[in-house]
Amino acid sequence: MGQSKDTQKWFKHNVRDGNFPYSLDKNQAKIVCDTHKNTLVTARAGSGKTRTIVAKIIYLLAHDKVKPSEIIVFAFNKKACQEINERLTKITYKNQPLFKKAPFVATTFHAFAYQTLGGKSKLEKRLLTEEAPSQFITRAEQQFFNDYQILCEKIEKQGNPEIKATLQTEFKKLKAYHEKIALKNKLNFNQLVALAAEKLEKIKNTPYKYIFIDEYQDFSLLFLTLTKALRKSCPDARLLAVGDDWQAINRFAGSDVDYFLHFEKYFPENHTKLFIPTNYRSGKKLVKNANYFMSRSLKDYAGCKAKNRLKSKIYYHKVENYHQTVQDIISKYHHKTIKILSRNNDLRFKRTSLENFVANLDPGKNELSCSTIHRSKGLEADIVILLEVDPGKFPSPDKTHGLYEIFGDTEKTLLADESRLFYVALTRAKEKLYILSKNPKVTKENQKYNFFSYLNPDFLDPLF
Repeated sequence: MGQSKDTQKWFKHNVRDGNFPYSLDKNQAKIVCDTHKNTLVTARAGSGKTRTIVAKIIYLLAHDKVKPSEIIVFAFNKKACQEINERLTKITYKNQPLFKKAPFVATTFHAFAYQTLGGKSKLEKRLLTEEAPSQFITRAEQQFFNDYQILCEKIEKQGNPEIKATLQTEFKKLKAYHEKIALKNKLNFNQLVALAAEKLEKIKNTPYKYIFIDEYQDFSLLFLTLTKALRKSCPDARLLAVGDDWQAINRFAGSDVDYFLHFEKYFPENHTKLFIPTNYRSGKKLVKNANYFMSRSLKDYAGCKAKNRLKSKIYYHKVENYHQTVQDIISKYHHKTIKILSRNNDLRFKRTSLENFVANLDPGKNELSCSTIHRSKGLEADIVILLEVDPGKFPSPDKTHGLYEIFGDTEKTLLADESRLFYVALTRAKEKLYILSKNPKVTKENQKYNFFSYLNPDFLDPLF
């Protein structure tokens, strides 16, 4: 703990973020000065995950004199990379800019693979930028890219004739898709990463001393293979994986939370697990509500600590007229950021899109926006309005009827994924959260697929 305090003092006296000292709490500082070879950080919602990653980079560069070229940070999208790189340009160390222009410390796995295989000069005309045409193909490429024979064997062992026939058809589509892009001499993103991993296996002495992985809960076998191939080329490099298993919501895209939950199995050498639990975003009642929900739905009690002193409220309402209810809520506020969230872009009650529904609302003097919950991850607003929290709508039962068991889907894992998605929705608000439903009542029949059964009624206030 003494080293953590020294690190906090070092930042306070030497580092500024714009006009302010770069402050860290004790848990964040512990991560910054950690020296284990393999470190997993659980960073709950609103806990300053990106701030901690940036602080670790600053410390390595300014305190430990590591070169920028010796650090690589993997993120899962360009926006996250840009945020990390741009934050570094705002940092001053001993009153001097750490960087004069944005560094390229953070990159995506795909961009790294692209450069590993020769970059623009070799791949510009080959890279297929559009996504794979089906979820089956995406998940197969993420989980079975190096041995489709295993996938074939799993399909042949399927006992349900109808599911087996559907899977065989899907596998034929996978083969046809690969043959089609091969004839055009094209590569998609997943193939790009797989080929880069193969090349890295043969490369020695890459310059990296530190490898960071952001949003580690979205890891897959494909990314694990690339990471291990890179690690082989710089065996002494330290690995820092940062994420939140409570926000692991991308199973449909091939991610597997097992890499997070059993980190030590995949990176056993000199490993440790650290935790930054303090939520700086949401008011106390919002944080307690989210913790209570996850303790009931996932039986996981490692929740957040509330730091934000904003007064917060959670309202629920049985809705008859969605448009009128949402408009009435918006009209209560002025000069607030208000975000409307939905499980899907297609709204059942209106038979329209989320965007069209919001376009017909009057924001008044508020800043009004909308998003599916998947796309809201990492975002926040003063007020959040959550639509259609109805049994069978959200959480949604498995509509594939066991089709994707070969990828690890079961009723239990899918319901857990829905719980994690609801947790993301619960933690976007800073001040007020509105949970709207046509049928919030918990009954014996709907209890399993009714999120209200996992919420503490002591935290909920009726809207009217």
